[in-house]
Amino acid sequence: MKKVNLLILSVLLLAGVWGCSDNKVNSVPKSEPYTSEKAISRGDIVSFEKVYNLDKFEQFITNLSSKKADNIRVTSYTDEGDPIFKDLKFDGNVISYSYDTSNDAFGGSNTGVRTDTCSEVTSKKNTQGEIIYSISGCTNNDSEIDYYLFRTKKATQS
Repeated sequence: MKKVNLLILSVLLLAGVWGCSDNKVNSVPKSEPYTSEKAISRGDIVSFEKVYNLDKFEQFITNLSSKKADNIRVTSYTDEGDPIFKDLKFDGNVISYSYDTSNDAFGGSNTGVRTDTCSEVTSKKNTQGEIIYSISGCTNNDSEIDYYLFRTKKATQS
């Protein structure tokens, strides 16, 4: 009887852990890493001292306003040079967002690809005069929290 109870308890515990896990991680295949030079030449929005391919981001914002489907990739790099990919795919109604930290060698056990569905790109000016762009109105996130995209000294035209 003790073995049966132990088996039932083990199955319930395993089911509880599996059921509470975040199944959004790694549900999208990870992107292969590439250099910042390649990211810039591919058309990724890359932010260092300046933002490269900002025109692609500006076009994405214009397409959001006119409900025209579009997609962009924002690529940032860790201090060690590992890429972090942020993909935004707009279907004319909502933005499908994926955040890929799977190539972050020092990211620990929390690396992987996370996805969400969001409604808008927002901007706000910080105290240094930079414009911080984020994505907000996301379904898997607290509505008060935005996902950071990048920052620049130049505001986009909308």
